[in-house]
Amino acid sequence: MPLPFGLKLKRTRRYTVSSKSFLVTRIQLLNGEFVEFTLSVESTGQECLEAVAQRLELREITFFSLWYFNKQNQQRWIDLEKALKKQLDKYGLEPTVYFGVVFYVPTVTQLQQEITRYQYYLQVKKDILEGRVSCSLDQAIRLASLAVQADFGDFNQYDSQEFLQKFALFPIDWIQDDRVLEEATQKVALFYQSFRGLPAPDAEMLYMQEVEKMEGYAQENYPAKDNTGTDVTLGSCLDGIFVKYKSARPPLLYRWHEINNMSHNRSFFALELANREESVQFQTEDMETSKYVCRMCLARLKFYKINKSSLQTQSTALNTVRRRSSTRISLVMSKRVLTQCST
Repeated sequence: MPLPFGLKLKRTRRYTVSSKSFLVTRIQLLNGEFVEFTLSVESTGQECLEAVAQRLELREITFFSLWYFNKQNQQRWIDLEKALKKQLDKYGLEPTVYFGVVFYVPTVTQLQQEITRYQYYLQVKKDILEGRVSCSLDQAIRLASLAVQADFGDFNQYDSQEFLQKFALFPIDWIQDDRVLEEATQKVALFYQSFRGLPAPDAEMLYMQEVEKMEGYAQENYPAKDNTGTDVTLGSCLDGIFVKYKSARPPLLYRWHEINNMSHNRSFFALELANREESVQFQTEDMETSKYVCRMCLARLKFYKINKSSLQTQSTALNTVRRRSSTRISLVMSKRVLTQCST
C-alpha cells in the first residue's frame, strides 16, 4: 500500500520523504525525546512549533520556540515567520531542531497550565546542568534533591546513592574531584529524603522558584565590544539589556522602558534610548551576529512591553489540567545524554 506524501519505509523502519515538496523534521524535546514531523518545505518555524505544541497538548505556546546549532556551533533561535528549511539549509550545522523556552517569566506561578510548568521546569533544570545559571555547591545539592523527588518520587535511601551515580545531578564539568562528587551525591541521597511524599509538580515548583533567584536566570549572552573596543558580554534578561565587563567595573543595565528601539548595521548593534540623543553602540563578531542579536533583543523588548502588566499582576491561581502520562517521563538526564546535548 503506497504511503502518503511520497514517504518510503527504510529497512530501519524510519521514514524519509521522496517528494521535494515535503521534509521530515527531527526535533528534540526538553525531556531528551526525539519526535519527527512531516512538513511542507515551505512550512514556517511557527507551523513547526505549533505541531510540537499540539503533540505536547501545550496551549501557552508564547513562552516557547525552536532553536538549532549554526555552522559555528552556536545556539540560534529560529525565525518563526520564515521557512524552517531555508534557515536550516543556510545556517544550520545539522538538520536537528530543539524545543525550548525563549521567553522567561519573573515567577513561575504566572504559568497557568501544568504542562507549561513542567516544560518550563525541564528547561530551567537544563539551564542549571549546562552551567548557564550560577549556583553554589549547597544550592546545587538542594536543587538536585528536588529534581530527584520530582523525577523519581519516593525512593529507598539505601538504594538511591548507587542509582543516582548514573545521572547528571550537577552542572556538567563542574565537579572534577571524584571524592567531592561522591560526597555531594551522598548528600543528595540523604537530603532528598526530606522531600518524601512531595508530589512531582510541587517539587518542580520549588526547584523553579529556587532558580529564579540565581545569577544567570533568564539571560542570553553574546560576546561583543563596546565603543572603546573593550571586550564585554552583551545580553538580555528580564529587566532589559545588560553589559558585563571582565574587569571589576560594575555591569550596566538598560531597562526595557528606557529603550525606544534597536538597530543593526554591518557588525554593529545599537540601542536607541529615551534619555539620550546618541545611540549606544556595540560591535559583534560579524554581520550575521549583529542581525541575530538585534532580532532577539527586539523580540524580547516587544514581549516584555506587551506582557508587562500581566507578568507583574497576573493572578497566581493555577490551572489544574494534568499533563499526559506520556509527557511525565522526565528523568534526570544521564551523563551521556547531557554531554550529547551540550556539544
